[in-house]
Amino acid sequence: MAPRSLKNQLRLWLLLPMLVVLAVSAALSYSRALHYATQAYDQALLRTVLALADEVVIDAHNQVKIEIPEVASHLLSYNEGDRIYIRISAPDGRLVFGESQLPLPPRLPAGNQQVYYNSQFQQETIRAVTFGLPESSAPNARNIYISMAETTGKRDAMVAEMVEEMLLPQVLMMLLAAIVIELGIFFALKPMQDLREALHQRSHRDLSPVPTTTAPLELHPVLDAMNALLTRVKAGLQQQQQFIADASHQLRTPIAGLQTQAELALREHPPAAIREALHYMLSSTTRLSHLIQRLLSMARTDAAITELQLSPVSLTRLLSEVCARWVVPAADKQLELEVMIETTRDQILGDALMLEEMLSNLLDNAIQYTPEQGLLQIRLYAEGRHVCLEVADSGVGIPPEQVDQIFERFHRINPNQGNGCGLGLAIVAEIVQYHNGSISVTPGLMHPNCALTGSRFTVKFERYDSRPRPLPENTGVNSPDLPGAHSKM
Repeated sequence: MAPRSLKNQLRLWLLLPMLVVLAVSAALSYSRALHYATQAYDQALLRTVLALADEVVIDAHNQVKIEIPEVASHLLSYNEGDRIYIRISAPDGRLVFGESQLPLPPRLPAGNQQVYYNSQFQQETIRAVTFGLPESSAPNARNIYISMAETTGKRDAMVAEMVEEMLLPQVLMMLLAAIVIELGIFFALKPMQDLREALHQRSHRDLSPVPTTTAPLELHPVLDAMNALLTRVKAGLQQQQQFIADASHQLRTPIAGLQTQAELALREHPPAAIREALHYMLSSTTRLSHLIQRLLSMARTDAAITELQLSPVSLTRLLSEVCARWVVPAADKQLELEVMIETTRDQILGDALMLEEMLSNLLDNAIQYTPEQGLLQIRLYAEGRHVCLEVADSGVGIPPEQVDQIFERFHRINPNQGNGCGLGLAIVAEIVQYHNGSISVTPGLMHPNCALTGSRFTVKFERYDSRPRPLPENTGVNSPDLPGAHSKM
């Protein structure tokens, strides 16, 4: 069943009765206009017929005659917009004057009486009157029938004009009422539209109660039920996050112990069969430890995003602090870490801890999937009203068909490659989303020793403060005093 629109239902129930009233009013207006127009023109026809009756005479031979002057004959036959037809019949039915084929009424009138009727003559609609003129004053005198008919053009025009005069104000009032109703519906339903927009703009993690102060009283039960549901969902998510954090903390110590024991056992030069098992154990515990770390990071991110507090953050300072922590892991793989600061307009509105987590995940991903003696390049630059943070590597790259999937949780391009668990980039995407930014992936750098083209992740944020300011000193990154230069680690 198709959903029904409340706005359309209101329109239907408010405008339909008005249209019915207008239709009834139009029918009544037409009926009354036709009545009065017919009455007026019928009286004019009767007066002409009575004037003709005065001209009818009976001669000495008892023959009915009428003598109409030529001028009067022309006047009778002239009627602007309509045609006049006359028929005068003797008591014996003989035609005395006029049109012999002009229809008579179904029932002839008595003496000194008249009958009005509608008929057809010469393929036209006519309105006619027939008057019974007694041939003498005797009680049983026969009647001379004088009939006059005219076409209905003037009558129809008069009826249309009268109906138009009566209906025009009503139609105008109807249009005005429709406009008022439409405005009333719009303003009455605007709180619902505002509520819809507010809910549409909300993130799926924003589970705060929906305000009810500005909502109509009729919506309060729905909003109260929705807020109760949001409270239950929020409590469930918090329990889930707490469970993930607790489980990850409980697993970190035994996993670290297994990893240490496997490393110690390998140093004792065990037999080949045992060495293979120990290598597998060490690889598995390393991957499991990475997964636990990512689960903890995801739990922290989810909890922080729920209560996200934004403030101005300098991306230059953020780069210096985060890159300093990743110099050693990059050096362990003989990777060259290059940082380029090309703008002094580097402030964005964000959460420093979350942005550090984002950059750390991008660097971890780049170091993990870049072969030895490769290159990592971090670039900060301005683009219009935005500031862009770019992390490029000369690693294994991302197949084009998987670009749209790499930000999904637990998605891995090659499950057998690296120690990743498919959560790092998902965390990056969530942090970027909650900072109203965007992230894109393009081909990266060429590896100097093998035919690999890595990946380039570009994160774009809206700049918070567009005023230029000097680069911070003693940041730990050997950035020059002028933008456009770069440093290597």
